[in-house]
Amino acid sequence: MLDVPERYLEAAPVIVTSPTTRCGTTLVQRLLSASGNAFLYGEEVGKHIVTLTQSLIVVMRHIEQNGASLDDHLAHALSGAMDDWQPGLMAPSQVMLRGWIETYYQLPMVLADYGRSIGRPIWGFKWPAAPREVTSALMLLMPRAKVIYVFRNPFDALKSAKARRFVRTEADVDRFCAAWAKNMQEVAALEQDERVLLVRYEDMVRNSAACADLLELFTGVEGADRSVFDIKVNTFLGETALGYSPSRYIEPEVLTDGDRKTVLAKAGAMIERYFPEIRI
Repeated sequence: MLDVPERYLEAAPVIVTSPTTRCGTTLVQRLLSASGNAFLYGEEVGKHIVTLTQSLIVVMRHIEQNGASLDDHLAHALSGAMDDWQPGLMAPSQVMLRGWIETYYQLPMVLADYGRSIGRPIWGFKWPAAPREVTSALMLLMPRAKVIYVFRNPFDALKSAKARRFVRTEADVDRFCAAWAKNMQEVAALEQDERVLLVRYEDMVRNSAACADLLELFTGVEGADRSVFDIKVNTFLGETALGYSPSRYIEPEVLTDGDRKTVLAKAGAMIERYFPEIRI
């Protein structure tokens, strides 16, 4: 377990993710941001933090596997011996790791400080389709983070993804359904973690008040504006042919028989587990 410096433990974002895109992460982001004490950023901030996280994990693994050897090479060079070819020579592995750790936490801490400065001490971001290794790494590095995992039945998620033009070909459909099934299977390992809340999109829409109450209880957010559920926004302003909409809401696309067969072939087992009401 990584020893996170105490001063960085307050870097505790609310992370909203999902098995694929088009599962409702933006709805959760908008709901929690429409409150008196929280603000959740979008995927640009998510991309920055995930990139930092993946980089730090790579460094940690490299040092774990090669740190002793690298430190031996450094000691040899520091002794004055210059008879070895060492293009990868670096500072002591623990010095490098400390530098990376200090670097990693700067962005979360700045975002936490900014949130407090505007009266929104609870902060977070959305990053849909995060695989389990990314979610687990975020929870390792920010152990007080809370993860909201929003999932939607893959038939409807695929309809929305096709309308948004994220999915265009049969190969895209195959990859989308396979990713949904893989990520749903893997998130099961995190279900018992008290820092993780699984939320079905269908339940959130059907019982919006109860779901909003649950999200507030889980995150500490106060006064989330329930009218967010009444505003239908799911794309940018623009042409429908590009996956946009003149009203910022695009209707789901009808699935072909081939699409439905692919959904069942790739995700049938997970549908039975998480959506038993769907007859397959």
